[in-house]
Amino acid sequence: MATTAAVEWRITVEGTDAFGEVRRHEIRVDKDWDRLFDGEIGLSVEDGKKIIAALQTAVVSQEADTYTLFRRICPDCGALRPVKDYTTRRIRTVFGTAEVRNPRWMLCRNCHPGFAFAFAPLCEICPDRATPELRELTARLGSMMPYRQAANVMAEFLPIEPTEAHATVRKRTIRTGERLDRQAAEEERSAASQVKDRRQLELEFPGDRRREFVISVDTAHVRGADPKSARNFERLCRKRFGYEVTLQAGSCFRGSLDVPWPPF
Repeated sequence: MATTAAVEWRITVEGTDAFGEVRRHEIRVDKDWDRLFDGEIGLSVEDGKKIIAALQTAVVSQEADTYTLFRRICPDCGALRPVKDYTTRRIRTVFGTAEVRNPRWMLCRNCHPGFAFAFAPLCEICPDRATPELRELTARLGSMMPYRQAANVMAEFLPIEPTEAHATVRKRTIRTGERLDRQAAEEERSAASQVKDRRQLELEFPGDRRREFVISVDTAHVRGADPKSARNFERLCRKRFGYEVTLQAGSCFRGSLDVPWPPF
């Protein structure tokens, strides 16, 4: 029997970017008679992987182009940054690998004259050539089962390339664990620093009650009766509380003179 297509499915994906440009992508899935007579009704796992990989490629390409174009605009003057070159970059995701354009922009010549420095915007959002979701999923499976089995499970149900082998699963699991350890250590240091700051606001008294004391200080500025006179005063009131409560108040000195702080 001929193996012509029994049903040909065409899925059209349409997206509109932030600039109003409409982009369309077509995904084609063929079902032949042999598969239909064998009882394969509906889409199979391979068909689903093909559809989701094509859809992911369209979405990643659209978002990558939009982000790189946005980063070409200088945030200071609004001018377009010069182009260094155009390359391609492969971004690994949970639903397949997408190959996108990877332009490099130069620094703005108006804001940074004399600087010949180029940067790739995609390295800012995807420095490891893999999305955080893929790294997290790989590390999660790698911590629950052997690395080879985790790689086989991902390749069985997801449109993952053969390069995602057990060695890749092992490296990503170890790196994710190290990153989590660093985050936990930073949180502990931050919590300890906050406790230390709170303790610095509290007075640490010695054990001898006779040496413990608390000082309360308040001041008031008193102007002279004559507006043309420079003789103004500052009144200092202070209290000293300790094992033997002592009250000292009424100290007064001229504010216009270089008088040292009154002793307690």
